[in-house]
Amino acid sequence: MGYGDAGRKGANMNVLIVDADWQFVAQVTPFLEDKAHHVAHQVCPTQAARQVQQWKPDLVILAADLADDALVRTIYGLPDRPAVLLTESMDRYAHAWRVWQHCGDELVLKPLFKRAEFHDAIVQARLNAVTADTRERRKAG
Repeated sequence: MGYGDAGRKGANMNVLIVDADWQFVAQVTPFLEDKAHHVAHQVCPTQAARQVQQWKPDLVILAADLADDALVRTIYGLPDRPAVLLTESMDRYAHAWRVWQHCGDELVLKPLFKRAEFHDAIVQARLNAVTADTRERRKAG
C-alpha cells in the first residue's frame, strides 16, 4: 500500500515538515519529492500553525520539541485533520513518548537508517489518523 492509499487526496500528498534538524529535513525531503509529494518546511511552530490552516497538509512531520499546544490545537482542530508523524532522536525516547501521548499518530526515531523505516512510519501514521480510537487505545495500553 502506498501512503496515498490512506489519504484524502490520492497518491500526491501535501507534507509539512516542522523540524529544526536540517540533516533530517535534507534526508527526507528528496525521498518525499521523489514520490511526487509536495513538501514545505517550517522551524517555527507559530508559522507552522499558519501554514497548516492555509495549506491543509495531508501529513505533518513534527519534531516532538516543536509540538507546542497552539500548533497541536490547530492541527487537531481541522475538520479533516492531517496525519501527524512525530520525530525525535533516539536518546530522547522518554520525551518522545510523553509528547506522543499528547499528540501524534506515529513516532519515528532519528537517525533514520533505512528509507523503508520512514515509509512504514508514514503509512502507519496515515492509517492511525483515519482510525478514530487510536489515541484512546494507546492511552489504555
